[in-house]
Amino acid sequence: MADPPEKLNRFKPSQPSIPGVPERPPEEEKKEGPKPQDSKTAGAKPIWQSPRMMAGAGIGAFILLAGVALAWEVMKPAPPPAPVVIAAPDGSENSANSATVVSVSPQFPLAPGPVATVGEMSKPWSVVKFQFHRMTGETANGLVIRLPAAPGYWGLLSVAPYGQCDLQLEPDLKKIRENYGFAASHPMVVDSCTQTVYDPLALGASGHVWVRGRVVAGPGLRPPLEVEIKVEGGNVVASRSE
Repeated sequence: MADPPEKLNRFKPSQPSIPGVPERPPEEEKKEGPKPQDSKTAGAKPIWQSPRMMAGAGIGAFILLAGVALAWEVMKPAPPPAPVVIAAPDGSENSANSATVVSVSPQFPLAPGPVATVGEMSKPWSVVKFQFHRMTGETANGLVIRLPAAPGYWGLLSVAPYGQCDLQLEPDLKKIRENYGFAASHPMVVDSCTQTVYDPLALGASGHVWVRGRVVAGPGLRPPLEVEIKVEGGNVVASRSE
């Protein structure tokens, strides 16, 4: 019985038959299996676990923490400036009238709030300069003076009503007499623009009320605008103003 004819595959042409050359048996199709793993990559760690990448990540984290710490140091609120005590000249024979000016440099404390400590103003006639943020929105310079008797402290805005120059505590009694024509027995608050002298120990009329800082010389119309002073927890606090 004759063999059935082979089935032709139109996508795989048959090899040509050459006389005298034996035909090669058809090659079996090779089945592709998994490729052997390269010896270089076998057992290699992921790139993010390489020593170089881990070292770079550590350096980056250190730089980030250092930047955060530096930003905190720059942005954190600065502590209140420490007062600088400056001894003022004594213009009288009585040492009780000598004054100590406690000025703050280069920035004044901002009130309402603490402007000094009780210890810094322990000496009579000590004075601290500060800035007061008023209800009107403006910021005005102010003074707090340690009085030798009750009530203990006198707070005032540095610019007198309708005035232009800053008021100052003048401890030099000779200068008060020569420059302002007033014979004082203790330090006075003076206005160098109008030559007005205000007495820190005397009350003067302001409308229908009496306030500290009576006008004793010069054209001043009324005592300076007063700032309420309280002592809270060892601090001298400027709380509110006229």
